[in-house]
Amino acid sequence: MHGIKRRELTQELLRKKRARDAEKITTYRTLTERVLTSKARGYYTPDELEITTRLLELNPEFNAVWNYRRDAILTLKEQLRSDFWVNELKFTTRQLQAYPKVYWIWNHRLWCLNEYPGSPIERWQLELALVNKLLSMDARNFHSWHYRKIVVKRLEQMSRKNLNQQELDYTTEKINANISNFSAWHQRASLLPKMFAMGQIPDEKSFINRELQYIINAMFTDAEDQSVWYYIKWFVRSDCIVSKLNTEEYKNLLQQIKNGILLINEDEKDFSGKENMWCLKLLCVLETIQIAQLKLDIVPKRSEYLDKLIKFDPLRQNRYRYLAQRP
Repeated sequence: MHGIKRRELTQELLRKKRARDAEKITTYRTLTERVLTSKARGYYTPDELEITTRLLELNPEFNAVWNYRRDAILTLKEQLRSDFWVNELKFTTRQLQAYPKVYWIWNHRLWCLNEYPGSPIERWQLELALVNKLLSMDARNFHSWHYRKIVVKRLEQMSRKNLNQQELDYTTEKINANISNFSAWHQRASLLPKMFAMGQIPDEKSFINRELQYIINAMFTDAEDQSVWYYIKWFVRSDCIVSKLNTEEYKNLLQQIKNGILLINEDEKDFSGKENMWCLKLLCVLETIQIAQLKLDIVPKRSEYLDKLIKFDPLRQNRYRYLAQRP
């Protein structure tokens, strides 16, 4: 490389890249025209099916091509090789590894599983293992979590076993690994009402107390993470929690959370000179419950908190002013 100017080398690489891009664009346009023409004519052959593979490898977000691919598969069903469905799942696996947040790939994969000959439970168990692997790569991928719920539901139907406890344990594992995992917290909030309703929580009050300590620890671990605060907001207002406690127990639960929030907020002020906006938001929620619902005789500070939020978070000032006008 000695004696070659960097600028000349850069220009040469740029020319080569442009040439490759131009070739790729030409190929993409040619494939697109062919597939859409065949789709409009209702023309389905093994060659056309292969063309969709090439096109989707270039653009996995081309939903019309996925639709055409499914129509082609159904039309050619009797002509397909015995290993077609296994290979089709391998194709979508490669696609998901490269593009894990493209909805149309997940949609096609689920369709493949439903069409899979016999749709054996072993196939769905392998699917759960796959989605777990994908979640290990990106634990917060909403598409993976949504798809996992579908797979678990199918496994429950096929095995006639309830997997709620297994799923709750899974959310705990993911939250412990990354407290910012919003999808795991959301899944937890979806599971608990079902588990309480089905009598799957043996000692309900002990469980609620453990969950309380769990979220207080989470709150102190990362006070800037919105996932924890959204879950706390759900927890203190959820009927599956509140209905299991008498008034004194509920008051105590709210006060424990409030004490923790006040301590975090004071630490934040001492450290940065500013108050934590999430602390202020949750203090408003807790005080509203304490005064409006429980009729507690406490010094109201909600207006003070909202005034601070207007100052600290001006983009949402109209929202806070609206809340300030409400009782």
